[in-house]
Amino acid sequence: MKRFVIGVLFFIQISGCHSNQSQIPVTDVVKPTDTTKKNYLPVGDYLKSEIANVDSFPRLIKKYQVVNGKTDSAIITTPVFDQLAKVFLLAELDSTHFEKNFEENSFVDRSTGLISFTYSTKDTGNGLKRVDVLLTPGDNATKLNSIYMESIAVNADSTLIEKMNWKAGKNFKIIRIHQPKKGNETTDQLLVDWDNRD
Repeated sequence: MKRFVIGVLFFIQISGCHSNQSQIPVTDVVKPTDTTKKNYLPVGDYLKSEIANVDSFPRLIKKYQVVNGKTDSAIITTPVFDQLAKVFLLAELDSTHFEKNFEENSFVDRSTGLISFTYSTKDTGNGLKRVDVLLTPGDNATKLNSIYMESIAVNADSTLIEKMNWKAGKNFKIIRIHQPKKGNETTDQLLVDWDNRD
């Protein structure tokens, strides 16, 4: 009997020790680390998919270019389209670089019903500065609506700002603003359209 009582007391003492340990806040035991994986939108993959979609179906692709206020238009081939579209496939969109250097903010726009993701960087050097992705919510999945990107390139003589917009399944537009150190600013625009239906 004495052994039984000692055994019960020993069990209660051990149980008490364990229950005190379980009350220690988790944050005191496990320190958070910076290895948490970010789940950013795969912007580069979206764009590659869009380009592949245009490549896979025969369609009329039109190019409109505005230089110094004059507009030129032409029908272009798929290889020319691919050459023009690859401007969107920036190296900074690589997931490792993108997640390391860009911060994400997201919200639902109640007026349009679109889901907005904005990616921005504090890097003041040359390259991609901002990416905005709009998604249209659906019953089974969200669909890409558009991607907007801004990049900057500064050299000794001038600054080049590129503003690029990709409208899913329809067109893309590139505005290039050239700001020389001496002389007047110039703006060129390129619109490539493969589906002008509203």
